[in-house]
Amino acid sequence: MPLNFDSRRGPLLVYFSSVSENTRRFISKVGLPSVRIPLRRGEPPLAVRQPFVLVTPTYGGGAAERTVPRQVIHFLNDPANRQWIRGVITAGNTNFGAAYCAAGPIIARKCEVPELYRFELLGTRRDVDTVRDGLLRQWDRLCAGPRPLPQP
Repeated sequence: MPLNFDSRRGPLLVYFSSVSENTRRFISKVGLPSVRIPLRRGEPPLAVRQPFVLVTPTYGGGAAERTVPRQVIHFLNDPANRQWIRGVITAGNTNFGAAYCAAGPIIARKCEVPELYRFELLGTRRDVDTVRDGLLRQWDRLCAGPRPLPQP
């Protein structure tokens, strides 16, 4: 069943968080409406039918073939979900070097949306404030109706 949320009331964050819960903790500090992409295969898939910003960690220590979490790929492989993405925010670890937050540009390019922000691990208070304030300021511009489906 699709998620029912009124996007006119503000930004919706769709996020993935591993068992470490780092991304979930960041999202909870941001304090905007959010929904989590299921962690395990047996859980019902998430269906989102309104504008959202995706928040995801970068995986694989920067190895290109494992950068975007499987669960995020599965979620975005649903064209109905993909048509509502408006931007991506990425968590990463500076220990990955050049691959820091590498999932963001990959998703932005494939889904034809802007990469809005990057933060390290749990994010700082400044990261939390910047994400919340930026999304609240830009939301009307970001969620201007359904967009044509990007090619997978």
